[in-house]
Amino acid sequence: MGVEVVVDGLSKSFGAQTIWRDVTLTLPPGEISVLLGPSGTGKSVFLKSLVGLLKPEQGRVVINGVDICTCSERQLYEIRKLFGVLFQDGALFGSMNLFDNIAFPLREHTRKSESQIREIVLEKMEMVGLLGAEEKLPGEISGGMRKRAGLARALVLDPEIILFDEPDSGLDPVRTAYLNQLIVDLNAQIDATFLIVTHDINTARTVPDNIGMLFRRNLVMFGPREVLLTSTEPVVEQFLNGRRQGPIGMSEEKDAAQAAAELAQLRDHEVGVPQIVPQLDVSPGLPERAAVRRRKDRVLRSLRNLAPAAQREILKTLTPDELALYGFAAPATGAWPTEPVPQRVPVAEVPPQMRPTPRPRQPDPIVEEPAETSRRRWFGRKRGAR
Repeated sequence: MGVEVVVDGLSKSFGAQTIWRDVTLTLPPGEISVLLGPSGTGKSVFLKSLVGLLKPEQGRVVINGVDICTCSERQLYEIRKLFGVLFQDGALFGSMNLFDNIAFPLREHTRKSESQIREIVLEKMEMVGLLGAEEKLPGEISGGMRKRAGLARALVLDPEIILFDEPDSGLDPVRTAYLNQLIVDLNAQIDATFLIVTHDINTARTVPDNIGMLFRRNLVMFGPREVLLTSTEPVVEQFLNGRRQGPIGMSEEKDAAQAAAELAQLRDHEVGVPQIVPQLDVSPGLPERAAVRRRKDRVLRSLRNLAPAAQREILKTLTPDELALYGFAAPATGAWPTEPVPQRVPVAEVPPQMRPTPRPRQPDPIVEEPAETSRRRWFGRKRGAR
C-alpha cells in the first residue's frame, strides 16, 4: 500500500513573490488525489516541494515520519526512493530508445543485472501497453505513447507515491480518456498513493478519490471528491463550468467588483457546478481498487463534518447493504434528507475486513528550470542499492 503524505502549513516564495502560503492537506495512502487550479498558481512548484527539489520557507512535509523540509541529505535520498514522477513533457532522453529511457532509473539507482533490468522494464512496458516499442526513439512516437513511456519509467523502482504533472498536457480528449483509465487501472494493481496536477475538468470529475484547488496563493479546499464537486464557492463553480464569469481572470486575479457583477448576472441563468458523474471503475479482469474500501471507511467516519450536499452524494454511492452496515437509514421516498443522520453501529458488529486499519499517528510559481536540467537533478543522484 502507498504511504501517507502529510503537508502542514507549507509556504513558498520566490523573492518577494508569494506562490502559496499555509497549505495544509493529507494525501491518504493508496488513494488518487487531484490538485486543480488556474495556470500560474504554483501546482508544479507544489510537486517539486513534495520531493524536496524546492525548499519551502515554512511548514512541513512528513513522509514515513520524516520531515523532508528539515531532514538530512541522506534521509531525503532514501525518501525519494518512494517517489515516481511523470513529468509534464514525459522527460524522455531523445537520444535513447524507449527501453533505455525506462531502464535509466534502474541503472542509476540499483545494482541489478541487465537480465533483471530487462525483466522489470518489459513488465512495466506491458502494464502501460508499450510492448513491442522498445527500440523506438521518443521522436518516432506519438505524444500519448511518450506519456505512457514516462509513466513506465516512473514505475520501474516500484514507488509508493506517484506524482503526475499535467499528464493530459498535449493530448486530445480521447487519449486523455485512455490515460485516465490507465491511471485508475494502475492504482488497482500497485495500490500506491497518486497525486495528479491537472487542468482537465473531465479528469478531475471522473478519476480521483480526493480533490483540492489552489487559487490566489491559497488552498481553497481539499477533501473527498464530492466536497469540491458540490461546492458553491464561486471560483470552484467558474473553474468546473469553464466560463469567463467569476473570480478567475486572464492573469488569475480579477477585480472583485467586476467578478461580483458578473456573478450577479449569472444567478438567473446558470447556478452551481455540473452534475456529479460516476467515478471511473477499473477495467474488466483487474482486481478492485483496495483504496475504494479504505476511502469509504475514512470518509464515512467524518461524514457529519461535510456539507449537506456532499453528504448526500456520498450516501448515494452506498448500496442498501452498505447503508445498513455503516448505520445509515435509506430514504423512504428516494430523496435524501438535507442532513443525513447516522445511526451508530457497535464496532463489534462491523466485519473485521470493513474496519479501518489503525495507523501510528504522524506528527501533527513560478520559476521553471530547463527540462534537461530538471531531469539531471532528479536522476543524477549517487548510485546506491535499493
